[in-house]
Amino acid sequence: MTVVALKDRLRQLNLPLSGRKDDLVKRLLDNSDQQPPQPDTHEPKQEEAARSSEKKEDDDSTIYNNLTVPALKERLRELGLSVGGRKADLIERLLESNDNTHTEHEAEKEDEIEIEASDDDLTHPDLSSDDDDENSNDTDRSESSTRRAKRKKFWKTQEVRELIKQNDQSAIMKAEEMITQLERLAAETGDDEYLPGPIQYTTLIEAYSHGGTVDAAQRAEKVINRLLSSVDSKDANPTTQMLNAIIGAYASTGTEPAAEQATAILEKMEYIKDFGDGTVKPSVHSFAMTINAWSNVGSETAAHNAEEILKRLLEDYDEALEQDTEYAKELKPNNVVFNSVIDAWARSGSNSAGEKAESILLRMEGLSKIKIYDVRPDTITFNTCIKAWCNSGHPDAPLKAEGLLRKLETNPQYPKQRGGMLIVRPNRLSFNTVINSWAKSRKPKSAVYAENLLIRMIKSYQSDPFSTVKPDVITFSSVLNALAKSKATGFKAEKCKSVLNSMITLYEDDGSSDTKPNVICYNTVLNACAFSARGGPDERRKALSVAVETFNELRRGQFGLSPDAVSYGNMLKCCANLMPPGSYRTKMASQLFTSCCNDGLVGGMCLDEIRRCLPPREFMQLLAKCGCNKPLNQGRMAHSVQLSQLPRAFTKNVKAGDLKDRQRDSYAPKKTKNIVRGRKQK
Repeated sequence: MTVVALKDRLRQLNLPLSGRKDDLVKRLLDNSDQQPPQPDTHEPKQEEAARSSEKKEDDDSTIYNNLTVPALKERLRELGLSVGGRKADLIERLLESNDNTHTEHEAEKEDEIEIEASDDDLTHPDLSSDDDDENSNDTDRSESSTRRAKRKKFWKTQEVRELIKQNDQSAIMKAEEMITQLERLAAETGDDEYLPGPIQYTTLIEAYSHGGTVDAAQRAEKVINRLLSSVDSKDANPTTQMLNAIIGAYASTGTEPAAEQATAILEKMEYIKDFGDGTVKPSVHSFAMTINAWSNVGSETAAHNAEEILKRLLEDYDEALEQDTEYAKELKPNNVVFNSVIDAWARSGSNSAGEKAESILLRMEGLSKIKIYDVRPDTITFNTCIKAWCNSGHPDAPLKAEGLLRKLETNPQYPKQRGGMLIVRPNRLSFNTVINSWAKSRKPKSAVYAENLLIRMIKSYQSDPFSTVKPDVITFSSVLNALAKSKATGFKAEKCKSVLNSMITLYEDDGSSDTKPNVICYNTVLNACAFSARGGPDERRKALSVAVETFNELRRGQFGLSPDAVSYGNMLKCCANLMPPGSYRTKMASQLFTSCCNDGLVGGMCLDEIRRCLPPREFMQLLAKCGCNKPLNQGRMAHSVQLSQLPRAFTKNVKAGDLKDRQRDSYAPKKTKNIVRGRKQK
């Protein structure tokens, strides 16, 4: 119970409302002990006692479940009971204590009634009989058995639900054990109260749905089929919640057969609604999860199927408005179903994905003006449409995506269902998706567009204290990547360093971890420097200066960073691309490679680039100087040295992905062709 609910209950009982939540709960419990339930004179005593006892126990269970373990232990100490065990054990101990207290109150009350009635018994001996005593005892035993059964089912269900919340893989096994144990208890005691009900079966199916496999979903469906085929038995009848859980299980697998199974479950629910007893009806949640099942498939056909299911939902909703207004409330379309269809197109990889997604957005804008629909575009809608354009492969995808972003920056407004307007604003993801699209684009000025978006984000963040578009590491990395890959940007090394400096300034201003530079950002700047070789002498000289400055910042451990195998490889590439052959390049490259060996960071790129920087003989001598003289002693060629043949100390700190040989043809000796009188000699 919430604090508000506890205070409402205390207010009804004319009790004080002050104190913390534990104090309020304790006050309720103390009052419950002091005032046992009063019987209603208009009802038979036994029926009233059973109802009041069950209600009291349910209330106590809810209250105890909201208490902390220390509070429960304090309560047990006050009652002189043991405080050992888990929380569930402590609560059950308190509930048993309440049962005993309630029984004592009833016994005292019965004694009083017997004393008062003793005089009447002398003149009316037929008022009391042995049969009445036996019936009373049977009723008491029945009530006690019912309470025990309810407690057993409650705690076993709670245990499974806790495992589901924790994504524990043992949840399925525990749920199956719960059903088996309850069925066995019902058979052993002959008490049907122990039989699992809808709550227990729903918990079992939810455990299956969190399994995330087709097998788990199929096992859940078998449970439903069993319940459907045994409607006349004592088993619980299937519910909408159970079938929704199965659809969710299929949706999480992300395969086309699973999506087809989810659709079949939805159709089964529609069949039961039309031709069954009407207890199971598909809700908007059922349609949303089925659409999500197709969305997870990620194909153009799946996107078409998702849109067809949305069409069915709208038709069913219009029909329900005319025939069953109560059911229409459960079917009312919302943003979730429309956004899921847009997401299906965004994942489809279709060239028309952007156009399809944007047409659904326009449809949502139209429905937002009709009160019977609870549909209006939000930030997620716009972001998913932007993603659909970016993933479509359309030649103008970045321009179309930025057009949606500009519309989002105007803060469009849509009427809410209960009055007022929904103001839609862009967030960081909106900008990052468009920037990433420009980074992947081959258009000549794509890097400029990406950089301009970053500038807009920084200005918005610095001018508006409530801005939601603060750049993060992903933003800066995408812009750096766009600049580094650009072939049309002059002096891109300096521009990359300027972007990195902006990132550092932003981080130093607010100290937020989401803007803290990482080694990938530094490596991207080094890569931009290495590929500045196509510029003139002045650009190459400045690029080399930026590379040395950037690498030295890494070596100094700025922001707790240090060079990795890619950093050394990019720096050696800068030497090979930006410096002319000679003693200065040889000296600088040798120093870098020696440090790389000492740090255990010789990766495939590093070995590749050092052989480009040094003549073959000097490379072999450098290897020997660093402690690997075996290739030189064996008289091997420089190009034949493999990464796997180097000492383990050279590569011990290299990530697995950087341990691949990346041998170039530029330094490997080429086979010569001897031609004599126009013929090849063998």
